[in-house]
Amino acid sequence: MRWPATADSRMTIRDAITRIDRSESSGIVIVDDENRLVGTTTDERLRRKLLDGVTPDTSVSAVVDENPIIVDANGAVRTVDGTADDHSSTRDDETIVAPVIDEDNRVIDVTGVDLSDTASRGTERDSASAETVLVVGGAGYLGSVLCRQLLDDGFDVRVLDPLLYGETGITDLASTDRFTLIEGDARSASTILHAIDGVDAVVHLGGIVGDPASEIDAEKTLEYNLHSTRLLASICKYHQINRFVFASTCSVYGRSVAESKRLSEEAQRNPVSLYARLKIQSERVLHDLADDHFSPTILRMATIYGHSPRMRFDLVGNILPVKAHSKDVIPVFGGDQYRPNVHVADAARAYVECLTAPIEDVADTVFNVGSNRQNYRIDELATIVADCFPEASIEYRDELTDERSYRVEFEKIRTELGFEPERTVRDHCLELREAFESDRYGDVTATRYNNYETLEQAPSFENTTTVLETCETTPEHSQEKLHPGGV
Repeated sequence: MRWPATADSRMTIRDAITRIDRSESSGIVIVDDENRLVGTTTDERLRRKLLDGVTPDTSVSAVVDENPIIVDANGAVRTVDGTADDHSSTRDDETIVAPVIDEDNRVIDVTGVDLSDTASRGTERDSASAETVLVVGGAGYLGSVLCRQLLDDGFDVRVLDPLLYGETGITDLASTDRFTLIEGDARSASTILHAIDGVDAVVHLGGIVGDPASEIDAEKTLEYNLHSTRLLASICKYHQINRFVFASTCSVYGRSVAESKRLSEEAQRNPVSLYARLKIQSERVLHDLADDHFSPTILRMATIYGHSPRMRFDLVGNILPVKAHSKDVIPVFGGDQYRPNVHVADAARAYVECLTAPIEDVADTVFNVGSNRQNYRIDELATIVADCFPEASIEYRDELTDERSYRVEFEKIRTELGFEPERTVRDHCLELREAFESDRYGDVTATRYNNYETLEQAPSFENTTTVLETCETTPEHSQEKLHPGGV
């Protein structure tokens, strides 16, 4: 359990939520100039007031609970007006934090009160169990892995996703009480407002992912990958959801002019695709919005590989083993291009690390996500795959289908957050071989495993412009559907 912060009665809602976030508490005790109790409130209550139309500059004293549970100096638990026996039926949480006051109504301490058993007050509980995270794009390749890690770590998880790639990645979460799916996307203000109600943090993975898929329709990619990011972040900032983690990509480094040097977060960016250019523009949007109250974190992801409930076989670390298994050939186009690599489970863990780190350690910060030892040339990746699939041969081809080449430095996230990937490409290839031999994936060339092919054939993607216009003008006709407890 986290102890509440304190504030004077003149503090604004915006400043109160910031103080709560930065003190890693779940609520705040409001006092007057003589340290007498004015009331208490929680970050959830304050954010709900903002959703109800109260402005962020409103004095926090105007929206506090003036009759909170308190503890007298002698240890008696009661509400301010003295009704000691009726509080348990009016509070949702069994355990709360409460101010301890003296005979002059001055706050002298705070303590924990277990409403189901006041004799056990003061015991701690896992702070993550009271937190709700919205994962935008949570049904996707990375998102479906992240959702499971968050649930395992005690978070409540809400997903906002248009399900362009289907719902396979989250189907088995439907029966989980702490999981909710909202089918829709972040291009609609009304949908976002619905999705953020009651959440403490947002992870933004949404968008059209990958260079080929992004080129299908540049206008729609602009909507999904830039405009929706600006809208989502702006609404989160206004409503004081200050912990905001955004998925960018190491593709922003593009074609490196100094391939022998690993590129840090401050290195020059040289994008060669629409996907990477829009990620850079989204990063700029977040940097412009960042201030003392809104604290976005940008994670530039290495190329992800590994098993996911929403599997993809259009990523280099996954497609090379597929070719080795299905064709007995490992095709290499060029081969000297560098790529950083990271397993999807390790990538998801980086988001959890950012959500649980002190907010000042991740505020308005960029982290490359991966590891130095997994910077590989494409031909080095092919060699690893060949070792795991000895019946396959490497076939070098002269044509260069992807001109990106970059080696990336990952020291910052290791030293500042203690993040170190645990899984290797070789382990992944051996696991894939076993999965292929047991026919775990069926037809590995199926459209559902490829972002480009899925979107190219998806009627819902063809009609997304109409959906956007409808959502903005008449929210009641939007495509969102709420599924409490899952799909």
